[in-house]
Amino acid sequence: MYAAVFTMGKKHLAEVELKMHMHDHIVFERSTVWKDLVGKERQRMDAHADIPKKGYTIPYLNLFISKKTLFNFIAFLVSLTVYIVLMCFDTMNQREASKCLALLLFAALMWAFECIPLFATAFMVPLLVVPMHICRDSNGNVLPASEAAKHVFQAMFSDTIMVLLGGFSIAGALSKHGVAKAFASTILSRAGSKPRYVILVNMYLATFLCMWISNVATPVLCFSLVEPILRTLRPNSTVAPSLILGIALASCIGGLSSPISSPQNIIAIDLMVPSPGWGIWFAAAIPCGIVTVMTTWILILLYFRPDRDTPHLNIIKSQGFSRPTRSQVWVCFVCLGTIALWCAESSMSGFWGDNGVIAAIPFVLLFATNMLNKNDLNNFLWTVVTLAQGGMALGFAVESSGLLDIIGHRIAGGVNHLSDLSIIFVFGLLVLVFATFVSHTVAALIILPIVQQVGQNLPIPHPNLLVMVTGLVCSVAMGLPVSGFPNMNAIMLEDPTGKPYLKIKDFLLCGVPASILAAVLTICLGYGIVSGIGF
Repeated sequence: MYAAVFTMGKKHLAEVELKMHMHDHIVFERSTVWKDLVGKERQRMDAHADIPKKGYTIPYLNLFISKKTLFNFIAFLVSLTVYIVLMCFDTMNQREASKCLALLLFAALMWAFECIPLFATAFMVPLLVVPMHICRDSNGNVLPASEAAKHVFQAMFSDTIMVLLGGFSIAGALSKHGVAKAFASTILSRAGSKPRYVILVNMYLATFLCMWISNVATPVLCFSLVEPILRTLRPNSTVAPSLILGIALASCIGGLSSPISSPQNIIAIDLMVPSPGWGIWFAAAIPCGIVTVMTTWILILLYFRPDRDTPHLNIIKSQGFSRPTRSQVWVCFVCLGTIALWCAESSMSGFWGDNGVIAAIPFVLLFATNMLNKNDLNNFLWTVVTLAQGGMALGFAVESSGLLDIIGHRIAGGVNHLSDLSIIFVFGLLVLVFATFVSHTVAALIILPIVQQVGQNLPIPHPNLLVMVTGLVCSVAMGLPVSGFPNMNAIMLEDPTGKPYLKIKDFLLCGVPASILAAVLTICLGYGIVSGIGF
């Protein structure tokens, strides 16, 4: 029958193809079962791969210090020295902002060097923010420690955390009930077997999903979809980190794709009169997204070179969609319903109030109907949650202390004589730098009003042009693991042996160049398109 349908009656060729498909299937199932067993053992006994460490033995004490420990200690001393020196000077002519700058650089260096785990550094931020007395109220008065602590912890649990937990619930259900595996095999069957095209397809898939749901939930979904692919790769394959980093960076870029993709887009739209609407936004954002995803993909290929490591992926051809089970139907219904509500959130804000409330729907429904259980809850990426909370605490401190406001206004005073494009480059690079270290939303909240003010004071006012293009640049700040939730999620992913897929240097050597190139292209394309349509 197979020969009659697929090989024009050639039985020998049909036998060869069937053996090849069976080999791929056996390899897939064998690798998956083995890695599942390793993963369960890690959960029960904290099992992990034992890698020999290189280092030095201190004479007389007979104390062994690994090179990694020595590097972490030196990096911590460098970070601490920078912090202490900056704390001794009033660099911003405003004491709270100067102390916040010291904290910002200290946290950035600790995250960059990874002296301690990223999530530990994240929780070190609220530990320092309150005793440093850098939080101020709306009148500029320093808040007492008790009030500052309340504001900091309030910032650490926002609607974004709820969207993250809702995304984890959806991703867990899709993976547990086989929907993710079926979807991934179908996508891969269309993408071919070459890793470069598989990476590209997944990057554009992530960008497309970001158009309709937030770029917080999208990477969680996409990482669950590629999990079956990751589990079939050999150890130390460069395909896995290139695929994960590609999805993370594409999800960051996807934050500019539509007005509902990320909060900074809503902030930009609120500042523009008249409102650009979805049509003008799509006209500028979609070309920027398509081009920047392509350039980011090229940089990932040049850095990881996945085709050299794995010329072809062992992929099971899609067998089509069999009749779904009731649990699969219910999971898909809940997921699609949540996505639809997220898309319609702006028109239903009077009822739901916020995306975080909608994110509670899949959490409640999936656990209430036993689609997920307490073990699935324990398997959520809580390290990502803590990292996100630390970033929110730092963002609140930067905003409350007035640091970002001071820097933004200092730049605004010196750019009034420049052309529109030059001003966009100045503020675009400014928002790129700050959004790399703190929340994209916080950077947009502080800088975009300044951009609007500068645009109104130009000889020929163009406030909408400046605000829209600068707002688009916010989303392509993706150079560090803390630059947006997709990156936070990606840096915490581990293989079944407990080894992280990505390292800090992967973001520094690939993410930073991709972020800079994406920002330049977004500024040039956005300026050309928006000014060309006369907005």
